[in-house]
Amino acid sequence: MTTWETNAPDFSQVLEALVDDSRPFPVNYYHQLANLSPENAARLREVWPKVPLQRRRGLLEDLELLTENDLTLSFRDVGEIALEDPDPQVRFLGVRLLWVEEDNNLIPRFLQIAREDPDIDVRANAVGALGSYMYQAALEELPERYTRDIERTLMAFLEDPSQPDVVRRQALEVLGYSLNVNLDPWLEDAFMHPDEDWRISALFAAGRTANARWADDVRDYLHHESPRLRAEAARAAGEMMLKDVTDDLLELLEDPSPDVRVNAAWALSEIGGGESIAAALEAALERAASEEEAAVLEDALSNLEFTDGMADLMMMDFTPEDLEDLIHEEDIDDLLALFGGDEDDEDEI
Repeated sequence: MTTWETNAPDFSQVLEALVDDSRPFPVNYYHQLANLSPENAARLREVWPKVPLQRRRGLLEDLELLTENDLTLSFRDVGEIALEDPDPQVRFLGVRLLWVEEDNNLIPRFLQIAREDPDIDVRANAVGALGSYMYQAALEELPERYTRDIERTLMAFLEDPSQPDVVRRQALEVLGYSLNVNLDPWLEDAFMHPDEDWRISALFAAGRTANARWADDVRDYLHHESPRLRAEAARAAGEMMLKDVTDDLLELLEDPSPDVRVNAAWALSEIGGGESIAAALEAALERAASEEEAAVLEDALSNLEFTDGMADLMMMDFTPEDLEDLIHEEDIDDLLALFGGDEDDEDEI
């Protein structure tokens, strides 16, 4: 047995394994790269240029998958080191690894990359990373100075026809969350654009605006010949809570395209509709064509239960006395379950 096969490697062993491509990087070493101390982050930065290119790329892809399954893991130091890499794919993957961090201090860095990186795809990816921050801004949870910086930079991209289309389209999508920017003329042009990618971005941004002005455009695209447009229209219908397209979405649960099917399922779970929608989603789950599709449908069923539960709660006519009775200690667990909390939140209630 080599020292690489131990369960608790020293960080020196992790670094040694990274640079040696004569054997696979041990799976149990991945977690050693999470939540690094400043000292170990500096050591990794020093060794990083010696790590073979394919290993750098593969490592970042694997770490991103880990963060999807365990949100307690932070590979921020790895991502920030990757942003300085000479290889554009490594920088691209570094940006993606940092998407989940949602740290306001990363905003200036993403804006810098969006403006200055020599690779177009890396720039566009950095713009996309700003979407979660603009969502916070829409909830009035982002400091105004950050909101202004993002909106100013992205509007400059959108208004400059010399900018690459992929960067401008990403800017349009992110600005869909903005409460300060008038996107109407840009969305009108995008919906009429001959390039399908622009129309997809228009649907994406329209869904984020939740503006009823674009409801007819979303409805029209639900039955478009392009599966990409149908899928994006279904997603937008869910974000816009278009209850009148429920029958269309139910029909799309049997669409030939899996992307259309899962987007329609999630949209139905966002709109709600009770037992009939649950039955349709359960039937779709039974005929799911892949594990990935089944997983989305299971999530959609759970989300539908939450959506319908919230709708029932909102319909109740509570008096102050009712609320007082409801939040008795013996009812706290039920309330926490309804809102997705846990016992540690009891003190806050």
